[in-house]
Amino acid sequence: MYRCSVLGCLMIAAALVPGAVFAQHHHHHHHGSHYGHSNWSYVVPHSHHHHGAYYVANNAYYYTPTPVVRVVQTQNPAYNPVPVVQQRVQIQYGDFARCDDLAGRLETALNALCLDLHYNYQHNQGFAHSYREAYAVLQLAKEIHSKEHQGDRTFISRTVGTLDEQFHHVQEEIAEWTRQVQRPIGTGDALEKASAAEALLHHLCYDVGIKPHDTDNEQAPPPAGGLEQAPPHGQEYNEANELRT
Repeated sequence: MYRCSVLGCLMIAAALVPGAVFAQHHHHHHHGSHYGHSNWSYVVPHSHHHHGAYYVANNAYYYTPTPVVRVVQTQNPAYNPVPVVQQRVQIQYGDFARCDDLAGRLETALNALCLDLHYNYQHNQGFAHSYREAYAVLQLAKEIHSKEHQGDRTFISRTVGTLDEQFHHVQEEIAEWTRQVQRPIGTGDALEKASAAEALLHHLCYDVGIKPHDTDNEQAPPPAGGLEQAPPHGQEYNEANELRT
């Protein structure tokens, strides 16, 4: 008889039962143990839209073009795979060498987070306020990405620090929220998406010379089609957290 894991069963249930409510679980999704390297942290894996990976090992920051992805762990560590990483490049503090890639990835990750919040978390108390803050963080990420193309490093350094502080505030606010699935967005819940954004922000801070805070890439579609963007905050939500039309 086939038996699914707890996580697998929850994912199946979420897909089959729209509106089902699930509690979020606190895991460090960016820890290296999920990728075959227990001494890694803040892992940013390879994806369909963004090639290569980032990670921290022994307090050093690295980028590798090797497609680092999650691996299946067994109960016997001797049989767990240890992926080989090739051509890794150590990132230098404040060098801005990976800013464009990291800023683009962060924008994508925060957009996915906002989308998930918008579709699946409106029933939580304080949603309107927290979504407004999350959306503001997304807008800062977009500005940073835009300014990188303009070469405005002063603006980037100043804004990344602000974004880092505001993001972790949002992360704390949604930590205990439950998820009522109306529309699946990518993989994982809001905590997992926030964890992915946290890892990206950690590397971006280091790359632009800011001390990090703690020492399917779907775009959030407009109604007319195309790439969906997370809806803005403001008067869209009434006191019952319902989107106004």
